[in-house]
Amino acid sequence: MTSPRPKVLLAITAFNGEAFIERTLDSAARIDRSEVDVDVVVLDDASPAPGFSARLAAMCRARDIGYYRTPRNLGIPRNVSLGLLAGVEKGYDYVIISNSDVIYPAHVVSQLLRAAQAEGVGSVTAWSNNVSMYSIENDDPDRHLADQDVVDFISGALAEHYGDAVMDIPAGISFCVLIPANVIRDVGVMDPVFGRGYCEETDWSLRSLAAGYRIALAPGVFVYHAGRGSSLEAGLVSGEHTSVPENERIIDLRYPTFRSQVRAFASSGILDEAQLYGIDAIIRRAGSKFGYVVDVGWLPPTPGADDLVHCTVAASGSEDAVELRYRGFTRTLDADPFQIGATLEEYFGRAPEAVNIHDRGGVASSLGGRYPALTIRTGNYPARV
Repeated sequence: MTSPRPKVLLAITAFNGEAFIERTLDSAARIDRSEVDVDVVVLDDASPAPGFSARLAAMCRARDIGYYRTPRNLGIPRNVSLGLLAGVEKGYDYVIISNSDVIYPAHVVSQLLRAAQAEGVGSVTAWSNNVSMYSIENDDPDRHLADQDVVDFISGALAEHYGDAVMDIPAGISFCVLIPANVIRDVGVMDPVFGRGYCEETDWSLRSLAAGYRIALAPGVFVYHAGRGSSLEAGLVSGEHTSVPENERIIDLRYPTFRSQVRAFASSGILDEAQLYGIDAIIRRAGSKFGYVVDVGWLPPTPGADDLVHCTVAASGSEDAVELRYRGFTRTLDADPFQIGATLEEYFGRAPEAVNIHDRGGVASSLGGRYPALTIRTGNYPARV
């Protein structure tokens, strides 16, 4: 007898945000449902922008997404609690709470569910470019990553590398967090003392930890997050701040050791190592699938297709490393400067698309000799000074 398919409620909390929410709804509508039953509902917290709620309701109807507008503004904690309670009372097995300024990979639900099967897990936060200290470093995520196909690719690369692994973290982030319904029944909902929002998920996470549950990050799933969209719209935070000091003081009073626990986790190196391997998996998969170019000399990389990996090396052979860049992700690959071609072919499993030589030197000559048909010489440097 086959086990029943898990039932998941994806609750998207919204407050204004017309500039970004339609993109989120498009992404939610294409979530893969081959392994799970997924219902999506938007919880509109009485958005005050003229006509926005009516337009948002129409957007949801067009995509077969549920919609509910609160009679008055509740603030983030109470609006999140609506989603948690709806999931429990309507008989769902899991609830995902999500912001409205995200792009989901198609496998977001199934991948989060796999991570949630680890023993003792009470909540699973997705990885992202903008999830507090848990972010994967990217130099311009809004330019490089805010695209559905790119998010699918990046999350796929991380899933290939990390699978259903989980990492224990100090607190979850409700930009995209999955919680089993039985945990909600045990731990409860968000504390309304946090008013309009911020730090409520930290409080909930620490309550769940005290109840014996693990707080987990799933490095095998990536959700793009623009960040603070609704909070900026609401005036909850300013452009210079990422939290609410008054709410942080509540956390400090309730959990006086929490900050030291966060510092200990940050200094452990666990997260840094996970990010390094994650970026490596993304870049390696991109070069293998889309190709790569080699730039010899420390001029700006030669323009090319966004999906190509750019590999930059010193022309003289003075550095035993190659800088790899892909869509704002960067890593350094150790390599014998005169074996760059062989090293990169082994790393990516293919030859480069082009070798752009911007300067003279031993490495330039070596790569030009290895790839004569692919070599492009640029600039007007003299043979002799």
